[in-house]
Amino acid sequence: MHAFLIVGNGEDVIANRFDMPKIPFVLQKIEDARELKKITKYKFSQKTAIVINDIDNATEEALNAFLKDLEEPNDNLVYILTANNLGSVMPTIISRCEVIKNVNFKLQILNQSQITNFLDSKTKQKITIVEQIKDRDQAIKFVEDLILFSREGGNFNHMEIYLKTLKNLRLNGNIGLQLTNLVVRMNGDGK
Repeated sequence: MHAFLIVGNGEDVIANRFDMPKIPFVLQKIEDARELKKITKYKFSQKTAIVINDIDNATEEALNAFLKDLEEPNDNLVYILTANNLGSVMPTIISRCEVIKNVNFKLQILNQSQITNFLDSKTKQKITIVEQIKDRDQAIKFVEDLILFSREGGNFNHMEIYLKTLKNLRLNGNIGLQLTNLVVRMNGDGK
């Protein structure tokens, strides 16, 4: 296998499982994918790993540009990708990788009381709650916590809405608009 996707904290897995030189690389935008092509067009004399952390934060355009390299890497080149959430990774990326789930990694809901308060509220109160969230990282964490809380509770009614909102926030969608749309779509679901 020439490509691995580690779900969870990949540091210990990478250190213990892959005994080869590693080149860390940030892949988030299409420009990053073009820069990576410049590096990977050369032949490597020994087995070398390109380590791309948080592949689930990359834009769809960047991932599509990266697919060709992932499908047909040069000799002696291995890709090691990490992601916090397998559900946020494009299926075309997953299908080209050996998925390694780090069982020692447990995602934690940072603000469970905020999530339960949000879910128990009426639509107007939900809007008031999300209007308080101004920071992108805070918004992303809020939606990730919604996903985790719902998954742990076995409630998948709004999962598609949560995942779409998370994707749009990661693609620099307007924070207020995305969170308000989340609330409206939840209400429109009739659930």
